[in-house]
Amino acid sequence: MPDVAGHESSPRRRWKWGIATLGFLATVSLGILVIRTHARGSRGAESAWSAAFGTDDAAIPDDTVLREQLEKAIDLRRREHFDRVLDARDPGELVEHATLAEAALDRRTLGIDALFVVGDELFGYLFRPENGWGSGPADRKAIDYTPRLRRIHRGLTGGPDAFACLSCHSKGGPDGAGTQSQNAFLRGDGERTVGADQRNAPHLLGLGPVACLAREMSGQLQAQAAGVRERAKAEGRRVEQVLTTKGVSFGRIAAGPDGTLDYGAVEGVDPDLTIRPFGWKGHQATLRDMAEESLHIHQGLLSKRIQLAVRDGTLDPGPYGKGPWYDVDEDGVSLEIDAGMLTTVVAYLAQLEAPVIRPPRDPGLLDAWAAGRSRFDEIGCSGCHVPTLELDDPKLDARQPAEADQVAFIIDVAKDGDGPKIEPRYGGYVTSYLVHLFSDLKRHDLGDALATPAPQGTIPARVFLTRPLWGLAETAPYLHDGRAPTVHDAIVLHGGEATKARDAYLALDEPGRASVRIFLTSLSREPKLFVP
Repeated sequence: MPDVAGHESSPRRRWKWGIATLGFLATVSLGILVIRTHARGSRGAESAWSAAFGTDDAAIPDDTVLREQLEKAIDLRRREHFDRVLDARDPGELVEHATLAEAALDRRTLGIDALFVVGDELFGYLFRPENGWGSGPADRKAIDYTPRLRRIHRGLTGGPDAFACLSCHSKGGPDGAGTQSQNAFLRGDGERTVGADQRNAPHLLGLGPVACLAREMSGQLQAQAAGVRERAKAEGRRVEQVLTTKGVSFGRIAAGPDGTLDYGAVEGVDPDLTIRPFGWKGHQATLRDMAEESLHIHQGLLSKRIQLAVRDGTLDPGPYGKGPWYDVDEDGVSLEIDAGMLTTVVAYLAQLEAPVIRPPRDPGLLDAWAAGRSRFDEIGCSGCHVPTLELDDPKLDARQPAEADQVAFIIDVAKDGDGPKIEPRYGGYVTSYLVHLFSDLKRHDLGDALATPAPQGTIPARVFLTRPLWGLAETAPYLHDGRAPTVHDAIVLHGGEATKARDAYLALDEPGRASVRIFLTSLSREPKLFVP
């Protein structure tokens, strides 16, 4: 087995784009490529806005850089070929390459880069029935057994609707969005789309900074609530206070003289004041929870934590199956996803690149882009799609939430992994970071037109999390169910709390509306080498 620590970066990503480098050297005279340039490292005291811009996509690397990329591409091609041939001889070998045990993480024998590599392989691994893919009793060793995908989910048990994470996250490049044909129909009857909750896969870029922002915002809101409680008890009277974090208001909270909190006026967040930035309706608080849920409902893979919780009676086995706790989904496989695999996925997702802003280069379009940026604020879009939130602590423990005695595995979402990264606000060692995600990470009522067939848990059918707009240009079709083929259609379908901003957009003349759309389509990702 190749030495994992010897990988230079993500083998899947580097292989895809690295092979493009090989194609470039053979076809450069045709001029059919888009060039990726890197924007790593601090930009010091640049303005907050200019720091979000992508680099010049016309810059061609020099021969030395191209040769280095070619050498890496050839090496990674050999590794990929070796893995495939080895797996053909010994089925299951690939998943061993993509698996790290908790003991290996405790020993810290591998660094952050290696964890990214292994996570990338796990993200791209095509799970099989012998790995626990799918659910339900069946003779999986029978010669005529065939895995069956189910795009329409059967209740809370899920599909499965994919063999790998990358199956639905590839549009616009690795870790991108999904096309409408890859939509999942959640909480259905397994047969009919009617009544199912249709969802389109979003891109996964920038999840590390988003997770850190949510953690900080939750802590600040909860600290404010605790302060209100203590004041009310100390003063012997009812105390009420506005809940605000990072410039975003979440309504008001009050406490009585006995310290009892009143959440009646809290807006856009659960009563526990935990920001949940993942999922279209904002129902998952951490990357770990999101990864665990996704592996279950999209691939029929159960984590060891779920099994143990079913065993201990702290988790309802209903959504997972009717079997014994060690094989609750009755697929004949007991250990499917262990804690180390979840940590690996979290570490990988936390290190993905951050999207960038790529203004058009044509002078006429550039003027329209600048006007559209201003109009985006003027018509009220930035009220919910807040352009920038400031992050104080970019450190994320890939093992959290985890056992208290475990060794932390810290990811710096501003430095580790793929670039470009979020940018420091100030030069120097002590600084906050600017996250240009265009979201307030708050839930809003978007009206009947976008309502889902039913609530999701306690979240009403009309309510959705403000979807971050960074990376928007590469994610068509738009909205939670992919019903909008264009940016214009997506804007027009907004209702509820967004009605005023939508009407202001429609009140613009056509050049004015076009300028807003031009600006929105500049919210993209750093270009990478590509040869068709």
